[in-house]
Amino acid sequence: RRCRTQVGVEQHGSNAAGEGELGPGVQETIARERVADVEECKAPLGAPILTDIHLLQDVRDKCLECRPIPGPSDGELKRGLGPVELTLLGVGACIGAGIFVLTGVEARAAGPSVGMAFCIAAASSVFNGLCYAELSSRLPISGSAYLYAYCMFGELPAMIVVVNQLLDYHIGAATMSRSLVAYIGQAAISAGVPVHPCFVHCEPFDSAPWFSLSLGAPVVLFCVTSVVAGGAQMNARVTSFMTVMKICIVVLVIAVGAQMVNTDRWQPFFPYGVSATLQAAATLNYAFIGYDVIANAAEETRNPRRDIPVAIVGALGICAVLYLVVCMVLCGMQNFSEIDASAPMTGAFVQYDMLWVASAINLGAFFGMSTGLLAGVYGQSRIYFALARDELAPLVLKQPAWSSVWCGCVAGMLATFINVRELASLLNIGVLLAYSSTAASILKINSKERGRRFCLGSENFWIALAVLLTFVLSHGGLLSPILPGLAAVGLLGVIFWVASTREYCDSPGGAFKCPGVPVTPMVAVITNTYLASRLSTNAWCRLGVTTIIVTVVLCAVTLRDLERRQHTICETVRAAAAAAGTKPGVCHSCG
Repeated sequence: RRCRTQVGVEQHGSNAAGEGELGPGVQETIARERVADVEECKAPLGAPILTDIHLLQDVRDKCLECRPIPGPSDGELKRGLGPVELTLLGVGACIGAGIFVLTGVEARAAGPSVGMAFCIAAASSVFNGLCYAELSSRLPISGSAYLYAYCMFGELPAMIVVVNQLLDYHIGAATMSRSLVAYIGQAAISAGVPVHPCFVHCEPFDSAPWFSLSLGAPVVLFCVTSVVAGGAQMNARVTSFMTVMKICIVVLVIAVGAQMVNTDRWQPFFPYGVSATLQAAATLNYAFIGYDVIANAAEETRNPRRDIPVAIVGALGICAVLYLVVCMVLCGMQNFSEIDASAPMTGAFVQYDMLWVASAINLGAFFGMSTGLLAGVYGQSRIYFALARDELAPLVLKQPAWSSVWCGCVAGMLATFINVRELASLLNIGVLLAYSSTAASILKINSKERGRRFCLGSENFWIALAVLLTFVLSHGGLLSPILPGLAAVGLLGVIFWVASTREYCDSPGGAFKCPGVPVTPMVAVITNTYLASRLSTNAWCRLGVTTIIVTVVLCAVTLRDLERRQHTICETVRAAAAAAGTKPGVCHSCG
């Protein structure tokens, strides 16, 4: 709803310039618009705004208002990255988190089947990666999942997605910084250098186990933030060098460790059941965050329509192979219950007195987690940049250097004072939400009936139905043993119905086309939802709390903005009437 009377004053006010009264054009405009403005001005100034049903509808429309789709020529950042830098950026993000941190933790939780958990996570990531490849080539500016959700579903869904995604980014950066400090501390002790316990982590208060002090984590994050704040080119050069060194060390570990594998240690393959493997797969999705970081670099890529799809597919392929082989070697070298969760690869070779390999692994861990941190801080800084550009974050964050500093400070505070285990229990729900919204955006952007919001003929309806059936598939067995089977049949029916009855258009010329639409994005939505349903209760509570907070805050801001707009109309009418020497007779507040 616009201030129509104010527009009339702006258009015709020049008729009365210097005469002390409004021109006839303005008076005609006021008379013509009074009837239309009666409903908007019915309430007196300061009256409860919730009594206006039309204003509530405006709030709904504003919260679901979609951002205009950007074009290939849009963007404000310098485009200087190519496919090699993007691929190494993605590999750097993946390998750092997966091999040097999560392998040990998830191997103890899932046993030798951790390799299968990585495969499941990689399979779901392939579908997600193809969705990201199309959208990042068609919408080549910063923002990633937030941008896609804003363009396809509206402002409120986009804010829910981005807030939860950024929480995962911050928690992930804090987790990796602590793990990196643990590796540095272990290497220093091995070299005979004394290390204060609180440099790695210590718990000064027994009554507050969630409080854990790590003085080394903020130092690490300061160094990483300084590199990211130096610009995309500096970040790409540092990341590329470290990633190449890291891959060489991983290949060395595989070659040497394979000679000490005992296949008997792979039994039992599922020591804690299939459910533990599936929950590990949900956690390991964070290890395949590389394509999201690549998508966030779209605005700084020379040829995003070609380079980003190549980089996403290449990074996923390289990482999936390395993950699987390393996990099987690690679980074959020692019993899964004896794996050191904080430094799994180093501990495995120390048991065989191969200290030179352990030293190389410590160096590789430093490179690996450093690139993971670099990619994480870089990705979230570009999201904040996109938020600031859309005026949904402070404008100072529109400067990439300042957005990088902000991201480093938030992660540094978390890593310094919060127990890393408490952080890990909240991880991944935001990332999976971002993946699901991106896959759903593929259905929306390619649909020939994109304008419909929620009805039997809209993509929103079929996406929501697929999500509901996926939850029944995951947890319906608690109510009845036949519910999961019925849900599986229902999901197949939804995919078949959407594929056979819905019409989808092709991507614009030159842009990458996600193969298998609508099956590929539907499978991605279902897989992500299923993996999310296997996460801990803490993660889902976090999602619920953040969703409620975002919804309340955004609706309150929108209400305040619309209330100010409504009162502006009344004030404009009153001022115009006073200038004309008449009574407005339009609303109580103007009377």
